[in-house]
Amino acid sequence: MLMVSDKQIIEAAILVFAHKPDATMTEVAKEAGVTRITVNRKFGSKTDLLQITAGYCVAKFEEVLESACSSDKTAIEKIYIILTGFSKLRNHYFFWMRSRVDDKRKNQEIFMRQLDVVEQLVIAAQNAGDIRADLPSGWVASLFDYMAIAASTSLHRGVVAERDVYKVAWDTLVNGIAPKKFF
Repeated sequence: MLMVSDKQIIEAAILVFAHKPDATMTEVAKEAGVTRITVNRKFGSKTDLLQITAGYCVAKFEEVLESACSSDKTAIEKIYIILTGFSKLRNHYFFWMRSRVDDKRKNQEIFMRQLDVVEQLVIAAQNAGDIRADLPSGWVASLFDYMAIAASTSLHRGVVAERDVYKVAWDTLVNGIAPKKFF
């Protein structure tokens, strides 16, 4: 019998709860390829699993930010690294936005700090002339959340192919959706 790691169960929980927030532990177990008893034994209650999964997601976001920020790239290149990294974590974002997590305040503080890191990169890119300076930096930084959610929803619906999702997300972020400027 193949052993399933805690990480594999957490990733299964992310996938299941991202698309069905009221899913059961049995549904998570099925996705992970284990029994519900195994999930309960390893993680306790559904509330406990949600808490652990939320913390795991925040840590994954942190890894993307640390990787981008520690690189010797320009601010706009770091933003691209973060966007593609966050897009790869699209189910994690979807889970984060849709799940009912009891300790949301603690995780929200970490999440907001991470958003501040992105906003500082946006400001640096604005100062370098790579992002429009007339846009509020917090607005641009917040678009990362919506790009990750759009990527997840579009892939889930079959609107965008996996191979194209990063290009579409980046193109939408830097060029918008209008074929020409309307104002």
